[in-house]
Amino acid sequence: MPSDVSSSSKTHRVQVKLNRNFPPPALEKFTDYFQGFEKVEAVRSVFGERTEKVLGNLKVGFMPNKQMYMGIRDVDGNIAVGTYHLRVSPTRTLYLDIIHELFHINQRMNNPKFFHDEFMKFMGNRALYYASPIEIPAYEHTVREAERIGMTREQILGYLKFGYAPPKTWKRFVKEMKLKKGKPTSKKITRFPVKIRRETSPKLLPFAHYFKGFETADAVQRILGDHSGAFLGGLKVEFIDSPFPTIYPSEEDGHLIVASDYFRRGTVTSVYLDVILSLSILKELGGTIAARGDPFAGPGMLRAYSEMVKEARRIGLPDGEILTHLRLPSFFLPAAEYKKFLKALGLKPA
Repeated sequence: MPSDVSSSSKTHRVQVKLNRNFPPPALEKFTDYFQGFEKVEAVRSVFGERTEKVLGNLKVGFMPNKQMYMGIRDVDGNIAVGTYHLRVSPTRTLYLDIIHELFHINQRMNNPKFFHDEFMKFMGNRALYYASPIEIPAYEHTVREAERIGMTREQILGYLKFGYAPPKTWKRFVKEMKLKKGKPTSKKITRFPVKIRRETSPKLLPFAHYFKGFETADAVQRILGDHSGAFLGGLKVEFIDSPFPTIYPSEEDGHLIVASDYFRRGTVTSVYLDVILSLSILKELGGTIAARGDPFAGPGMLRAYSEMVKEARRIGLPDGEILTHLRLPSFFLPAAEYKKFLKALGLKPA
């Protein structure tokens, strides 16, 4: 693939270029960040004699997104960890999350096709998460460990509920957890036999080296005004190994997070629109992004997405293609809220 590619047809009048020769991001060793888990009985009961070998071979891919906690990388079976979550969450929460994800690792090792199929179901419909046949046993295993370390029923329920779930689904899920009633029978544990390294070292690179011509694009001039060149000249990018085809601004310092495979394979038009969206978000929200609870609520985010939709229509994209740039809100918002979000943008669900 050539290092510089541009798009400038009658339909898609995008006059920018992408330098796709960038240093590939690397996964980190699990044991460099999460030490001592090979001695935890809740882990050893899952892997048995394979424990040291499995954890020694396991890798971690970091996701700089405040909405990302932990998950399994379906592409290779390693663990994805949100850097904000890693840095600020209580040790107990991180400890239980690792117990949960390692259970998933074993599920995937034992039946990769089943795990993949179920994983993709709730990735396409977030409401299915708490009904998933891979999530229920993983959470039940985690709940038993939560009870062992002395957490109350209310604390465990608080840990389990981190996103939207239909009321009936949530009620069935809680029943499946077989939570004990009354006071904990185990003594509360506050010191865990593990060590968690919380700080990561992202590699930041100059935006202008990989995204060329954006400073003169009409849409960028409209968003940033006369300071386009200076702003983009100081903007940094971080390439990450992510299955999600997205580009978005860091919620902490505003540098752009770029999914490497998407940047390598995506069309110039698609990448261009995601950059337009990211710059619009930075203009509207600036340093307040990290302080927001729901990243898609509020007039500022709506204005940012409206700017992207307007530019997409100007260059001739049909609504079906525009919807591909709304993957993040479709994943994090409840279905009814997502429909309202689309309606405000003048779009309809596919």
